[in-house]
Amino acid sequence: MHRSSAPEGGSTLRFGLLGPVEVRRNGRPVPLGSPKQRALLTALLLEPNRVVSIDRLVMAVWDEEPPRSAVANVRTYINRLRGTLGEGERLAARPPGYVLTVHAGELDVNEFADALRQGRQALSAGRPETALRHLAAALTRWRGAPAEDVPRSAALGPRLDALAEQRCLALEAQAEARLMLGEHADAVPELRETVAAHPTRERLWGSLMLALYRTGDSAAALSAYGQARTFLAEELGVEPGPELAELHRSMLNRDPALGAVSPLAARDPSHPVPPPRTGPKPAPVAASGGLASLLGRDPELNQLVAAITAGHPRPVAVHGAAGVGKSALALHAVRTAAPDYPGGVFHVDLRPFPRPGAYETLARLLGLLGLADDEIAADLDDAVLQLANATAGRRVLVLLDNVTDEGQVRPLVGACPGCRFVITSRTVLAALDDVDHLPLAPLTDDAAYALVVRLCGRDRVDPEQVRRVARLCDNLPLALRIAGKRLAVRREWTLAAFADMLAGEEHRLDLLTCGDLSVRSALDLDYQVLRQCGGKANGSALGLFHRLGERGMAGCGSATAAGLLGCDRRTAWAALGRLADLRLMTSIAPDHYRMNDLTRLYAMEVARAAGKPANGNSAAFA
Repeated sequence: MHRSSAPEGGSTLRFGLLGPVEVRRNGRPVPLGSPKQRALLTALLLEPNRVVSIDRLVMAVWDEEPPRSAVANVRTYINRLRGTLGEGERLAARPPGYVLTVHAGELDVNEFADALRQGRQALSAGRPETALRHLAAALTRWRGAPAEDVPRSAALGPRLDALAEQRCLALEAQAEARLMLGEHADAVPELRETVAAHPTRERLWGSLMLALYRTGDSAAALSAYGQARTFLAEELGVEPGPELAELHRSMLNRDPALGAVSPLAARDPSHPVPPPRTGPKPAPVAASGGLASLLGRDPELNQLVAAITAGHPRPVAVHGAAGVGKSALALHAVRTAAPDYPGGVFHVDLRPFPRPGAYETLARLLGLLGLADDEIAADLDDAVLQLANATAGRRVLVLLDNVTDEGQVRPLVGACPGCRFVITSRTVLAALDDVDHLPLAPLTDDAAYALVVRLCGRDRVDPEQVRRVARLCDNLPLALRIAGKRLAVRREWTLAAFADMLAGEEHRLDLLTCGDLSVRSALDLDYQVLRQCGGKANGSALGLFHRLGERGMAGCGSATAAGLLGCDRRTAWAALGRLADLRLMTSIAPDHYRMNDLTRLYAMEVARAAGKPANGNSAAFA
């Protein structure tokens, strides 16, 4: 959003939407006129420094059929607002409507959004004290419901509801920061009030349960779950979601991973942040998915934990296709192994970055170790020495999640003898020296069946249809989790009806999307890596991926690939190998590669989108 600088001298203006609509000039409130005039001001403040058309202003002011004089009335309200503001140039006519100029520091919505963003960034970086400071600043901007004195028109209502949603996100993040700091007892009264005000927010219920459990009041924690379940059933007609239900089961089983976090470790920069958290948490590392997503993974989990806790210092690299559950497995394994690493456990997720290099990866880890941004050396070699010094004499466990290539992590893994690294990646990081590699495949049929049943509820089990849903999800944990979540919420869908919907190829990827979880988005990460890499092999692989998508083909060998690309078989082999490296295809026999069905559907979507340029010539992708 563009923000201009406030003028020097003259009167000062402050605008408020986070509560009753208000304007203050030189610190004093000014009258804003009728409800319709306040609604007009609200519409302008929701889009500061942007032109809002007269038609949209009319829709914001009149919820029903506007009068014939609506446009004239809007102009009247505009003139009155100009007089109220005392700065005529602030509210200017600009076809096809009007623009209200708002300078930096004048609108509470902008200040709230900035503080919330900084708070959530600090939280994801493992800096709960910093996060709590920003989140508290964000929440102090609120004086009530957004624009609570303005009639809710169809045009304004959703925009104001979105602001209220952002406030709930801030409350949830604040609760998580307090739990990370070990402020469990102090957080309980505040969380009870917050849950009472927002009883449909399952993450808040989860935070309350964790706070109660970690104070030793497990009975109250379990009672809170019962209250949440009763409210959700009576008011919304749904059961608690899989994450809250999984937290409840973990409490019933006295899972040691739910134990309290040390306040000292969270506060003191010389100590590491706590191990990865359990229970409800925000979207960014959405791949983890809770304990349910580890069904059927006992052999791999035991192997990974054994490798992490073994005496040798070799890194362990978990690799597998998009959606196969690498991050969930690695997060649970490092949490299990955390007692063996008193120096701390750190999680660096490289997915939010646009292909970070080794320096960006290292800087993120140094930040988690307590170094401020301005303390981190600008040179890669110097930063490596800082890492060695920061971990000297400590047994430290580091999870480097969603690594794209060896270059991102090579300088780190040999820098400090006391560090054990766990790496997750789509590709086999074969160029790294002295690494234990753990491949991760889709779930077995029985494990996929159990995961769907656990997520959607045993009361709805139709064995044939459960297995059908699992097959249509290619037994991929991410797809199965999404399917189970959708079935858990949409109780009116039978398993047979949902399986029928999934069977329609044109809708399957749409159905396998739920909030921030998306099979399409997971596959897109691999495709974007292919697009961004140069070289003949990558270019041929990209062209082959499009050719296969155009024809809806799942598999081929080098001869067919050469025919599709119009090239020699050696080039075709290289293209097939590159697609296999990125897990967009799998080698199933000598000189034969195949996509799973979900990847094939994604390739078809990509090919359709790529074939839409004005010239309509898809040959450009050869």
